[in-house]
Amino acid sequence: MLEENKPRIWTIIWVFGVYLLLSLLFQIVSIVWDVLARNDALDMAVTWHSELLNLTAMLLTLLIARWQRIHFFSWERINWKGFLFATIVMAVAIAISSGIDYLGQNFSSYTDTQNEILLEEVYLHASWLLSFLSIVIIAPFVEEIIFRGFLMQQLFRSRLWLGWIVSSLLFCAAHVPTDFVSFLLYLVPGIALGGILYKTKRLELTIFAHSLNNFIAFI
Repeated sequence: MLEENKPRIWTIIWVFGVYLLLSLLFQIVSIVWDVLARNDALDMAVTWHSELLNLTAMLLTLLIARWQRIHFFSWERINWKGFLFATIVMAVAIAISSGIDYLGQNFSSYTDTQNEILLEEVYLHASWLLSFLSIVIIAPFVEEIIFRGFLMQQLFRSRLWLGWIVSSLLFCAAHVPTDFVSFLLYLVPGIALGGILYKTKRLELTIFAHSLNNFIAFI
């Protein structure tokens, strides 16, 4: 696509702003729903309506993005080499993260990230099917469009390497690391996912790799 036919940076920013607004509005709707149903705080965190409203906010944003000529997906067939590359990169990232986790558990005061502890408490109150949908399907889809789609692929399209760095750091920050070990544990997959997009230029493959990572964690 010629540069003059690509959406302006301001267009990308306001479309992402629409997503944030929709997400906030739907979250308020979900909270009101739960309050009226008299659900407690942990039950309110992950529900069918909260997850589906979150997904709906992103799907509506994708429609608006398409209207504004912001294209995240090429819709061309991905050959097996692309899936193999994404799988290998993610497997290496998981192996590195496992090593960091092992060292942290045995040679420091680190136990688990606060994000993991909170998620375990939250998902204990959700069905396995809802947990699977949230962790393996919705979260990778939404997060990849935000960090590798809007941020790396669109805002930093002319400096993809810089987008790789920024998206990896923001992806890590979004998971709220509380120490150096947890920082590395979230930075490594962020770098891996950014690397997949940098090499393949296919957001579909980063979603696939993110889902694979989360599926292993879910099991």
